[in-house]
Amino acid sequence: MSENFQRSFSMALWVSTIVILVLITVQAFSGNWITYFLILPGGPANLSQGFIDGLAKLAVYHKIMGFATGLVSILVLIFAFIRRSSIYVRIFAVLGFIITISAGIGGYLFVKSGLQDRWALGQMADSFVGAYAAYFLQLFFMNKTPRISLDSEA
Repeated sequence: MSENFQRSFSMALWVSTIVILVLITVQAFSGNWITYFLILPGGPANLSQGFIDGLAKLAVYHKIMGFATGLVSILVLIFAFIRRSSIYVRIFAVLGFIITISAGIGGYLFVKSGLQDRWALGQMADSFVGAYAAYFLQLFFMNKTPRISLDSEA
């Protein structure tokens, strides 16, 4: 491919990786608020109805943004392989994609259980940490001249 295409794919990879990190961060905050104030025992009893309605809307937002996160993770994966990326960038793009799928499966199982399956809730939370780490490390290795080298010759 020409240099212009590679430059475009490189920019698309940078943007999509930063976007997914932002989406994952927002997902974590919205999920935590929903869990702490709406789902866990004792939460809604002492909250105003307006706050509970707001949390219900936040839950719908969290679900929609989960699908958006899944779509962006597919874009990151595609751009990591189209662009001439290092093996580390590709590995972390694949890991981030797999862990994002794990978060989606956890979310599906949690909703399917009627918000009772704590293992699925934990799977969602743990997958957030894993996906965040994978995409952050991918961003680190996207640097053209990394400060550390994992080659045995270095």
